[in-house]
Amino acid sequence: MQVQVKDRSLLSLSWPLFITFGIATCQPMMDSWFLSRTSESAAAGVGALMPVLGALFMAINAFAQAGASIASQFIGAERPRQAGTTQTMVLLGSLLLGVAITLVIIPLNNQIVSWMGLTGEAAHHARDFLHIVSIGFAFRALQSCLTSLIATHGLTVWNLLGNFITIISNAIMNVIFLNGYLGFPQMGVKGVALATMLSWLIAASILFLILRIKVHHKIRRTDFKRSRVILPDWIRIGFPAAVEPVSFQIFQVVLTAIVVHLGIIAMTARIFSANFAMLAVILSVGLSSGNQILVAHLVGAHDFDKANRRLHQSLIAGSASGLIVAIIVALFGTQLLSFYTSDPEVIRLGKLCLWCDVILQPFKAANMVITSALRASGDSKFPAIVGSAMMWTCGLGTALLLAFGLDLGLVGIWLGMAADEFYRSIVNYIRWRGGKWKQYGVV
Repeated sequence: MQVQVKDRSLLSLSWPLFITFGIATCQPMMDSWFLSRTSESAAAGVGALMPVLGALFMAINAFAQAGASIASQFIGAERPRQAGTTQTMVLLGSLLLGVAITLVIIPLNNQIVSWMGLTGEAAHHARDFLHIVSIGFAFRALQSCLTSLIATHGLTVWNLLGNFITIISNAIMNVIFLNGYLGFPQMGVKGVALATMLSWLIAASILFLILRIKVHHKIRRTDFKRSRVILPDWIRIGFPAAVEPVSFQIFQVVLTAIVVHLGIIAMTARIFSANFAMLAVILSVGLSSGNQILVAHLVGAHDFDKANRRLHQSLIAGSASGLIVAIIVALFGTQLLSFYTSDPEVIRLGKLCLWCDVILQPFKAANMVITSALRASGDSKFPAIVGSAMMWTCGLGTALLLAFGLDLGLVGIWLGMAADEFYRSIVNYIRWRGGKWKQYGVV
């Protein structure tokens, strides 16, 4: 007899998610490495765009995960027909969202680069990269949507397979486009951007086949009529769910703009060290994603006590794993940063940032786990409103005080980010303990 998703162990759902997110993390890291082979200004210019792209991708992911959580609640309540209708609605909505973002970003290409404070060669590389990848946002939206929908059925291993094929194809295309193999010209930054965009298309195609074959999802004409009933809940949960991560990424954009004014060494050190800092997030993201799936299924089944136990298991495991990995990354900081640069000042400053990240990661993991659980239950407004307000007041204020008031520069910015995660994890945990999340389910 097949075990229902809500009765699965946290580890059985999460271990493929660890690797899947690790693979996803490797793509920007790999892009940075290929770009650094072109020039450090190319890596720095495109790296400065990552918070902007991250804001867009987080909005896409949040809407997809909100829709998947609604489907999870219906599955937990043993209402598969409504779950299927939700899946069709989320697929179509994600596609339209990706197209809409493309239509907005392409005309604003030059302005976005200027807003980031980039000039000269770095700005030129950033414009080239953004123009090409923005064409593929619809593919990126479908990739996120399909990943969330497949995971909500507990088929996280299949997501791993699809994303593994994607990263391999991305690496191969980078080599071909940068070196001019198979009759292609040497394309530089444009080649890295093209490889990224095409890898999104490959991912979406593979994951759609998995959804059709393994989940047996079929798009029915009646789904479009029935989705009108579910659409208000998707907007109710999805819009606030998108606000907090987008606010966080805009927060990162502001911090990046501040770092740009600290100089090219600080900007380069932040970009390279941030890539390796992401390694510490992998386990906590996997655990929080697995916990989100379980909590949504359990809320749909109205098993609130078990949902609470799952949250605390994930909270302890996520914070501990984030701390351990951050320490390991910091210990090997010199060797890791040497993959990107030989500049001793960049390596010195990057190592300091990685040690600051040891303070940041446990609180970041805790915040991710609690916030994802609140969204899974349907209580997405609180972390969106309160979390964003604290980020822009307490978090930004602390970062500016440490960076400029105490003259800590880039180190102060990083410690300010750690303080922001601490503040938000505390208030979100108080919200969870209050139990109001039990009232916001769809079923």
